[in-house]
Amino acid sequence: MPDTFGSIARAPRCSCRVNSIILTRSTRRLNSMRARCAEIVLGTAEMRAALLWTVVRGVFSTLYPVWLQRLIIAHSRHDLPCRGASTEHPTLFVDVTNIARHDAGTGIQRVVRSITGALILDPNGWTVQPIRYVDGAYRHSLWPSSDAEPGEVMDLRVGDVFLGLDLSFDAVRRQAAMLLARRRTGARIWFVMYDLLPVSDPGFFSSKVVARFDRWLIATARVADGYACISQATAADLRMIMCKRFRIDRAPIISVIPMGVDPTPAGSPERHRAHVRDAGGPSVLAVGTIEPRKGYSDVLDAFDLLWARGHNVSLAIVGSPGWKTGTLQRRIKRHPEFGRRLSWSATTDDTNLVAMYEDATLLIAASYREGFGLPILEATQRSCAVLARDIPVFRENAHLGLRYFPADAGADELAASILSALDCQTSPATANVLPSLASWPDTAKALIGLLEKDRHQPMQIAS
Repeated sequence: MPDTFGSIARAPRCSCRVNSIILTRSTRRLNSMRARCAEIVLGTAEMRAALLWTVVRGVFSTLYPVWLQRLIIAHSRHDLPCRGASTEHPTLFVDVTNIARHDAGTGIQRVVRSITGALILDPNGWTVQPIRYVDGAYRHSLWPSSDAEPGEVMDLRVGDVFLGLDLSFDAVRRQAAMLLARRRTGARIWFVMYDLLPVSDPGFFSSKVVARFDRWLIATARVADGYACISQATAADLRMIMCKRFRIDRAPIISVIPMGVDPTPAGSPERHRAHVRDAGGPSVLAVGTIEPRKGYSDVLDAFDLLWARGHNVSLAIVGSPGWKTGTLQRRIKRHPEFGRRLSWSATTDDTNLVAMYEDATLLIAASYREGFGLPILEATQRSCAVLARDIPVFRENAHLGLRYFPADAGADELAASILSALDCQTSPATANVLPSLASWPDTAKALIGLLEKDRHQPMQIAS
């Protein structure tokens, strides 16, 4: 005879359990739907912004064709002093606009932070004054301390130098007339050039970045005494643009300064291992913003092959989420190995990054195009082997013992290159001899050297 009363007594418990399961599944579905809606809304906003800036680029190209850009630049540079007058105690005004507003820890901002700090500590006879664009003018900044209120307006006098160290697109464009006027009265205008990629490879960037960079580049060409480039490849690209696109008769000085690295103290490997489960095998590190030109899709394709073939190797990615990579970012987060042999740290501090370099077996630099590739120096300093795509700018660091994979390598060839690099370990650490690397004070001294050389040149007038 069925246990009717027992069944009735158990019914509420079963019902509660079923309701709990239904509620859990409903909550998961709701969260999934919310996440998907957020992706759609974000994607729609990105599409609208892309469309808007594509229109802006089109309008700008129509209103300012190349021949008109050349005319504007030539008119601005006509009768400009090729060299400024010399003063005994010049002031170096260093533009830190973006980093003073927000330090995102990107490669360029790390360079800005390091060079500015080195200049302040050892100004080499100059008065170094950080400035930022705020309230319609360049003003003194207390950076790296926070600015409680806008400082006094920059007074760029005869013999002083404006250094566009930060990549301040809108500020330079809006202040171009002021900079041009100050240069005509004897001040000098210099810019640090990190790369020309938005011009040479616009498909890697958003329409907004391409449009803003183009207008910034034209503004700098109107007023610049010189450019300090971070690599020979960047200098070559800049010379080509000045010659072929802008056709400047007497082009600005174009020189190269060495990139430095911090003598950072040893990190804490325990902090790094908290980000990803220790799989016990070798680990590969990739550092850089998640953006199309960084080659992360190629790297992930290669690791999918390695994992499918039974190789116990882990991949750690360090870089903030960038543009045009929504699909790739979702692929990383939803990957079966995510949290096991695959990790992604969107943000990290310098100490933790040092620990990751020290803990990694290999750094992979897979960018299709770069202005320099600072992680290569940082990895080399921490005795971490480097495998880089075979592109010209990475060849500039071949003396550091880098290994290379073909620029057009597919997933299978890249996977083989990774295994070969892990096996061979051809790195400074293997030879027990660390190559001599420049420090940030060395970079600052090289930059001051360019300014001093420019400062003592005789005054000439460009006709």
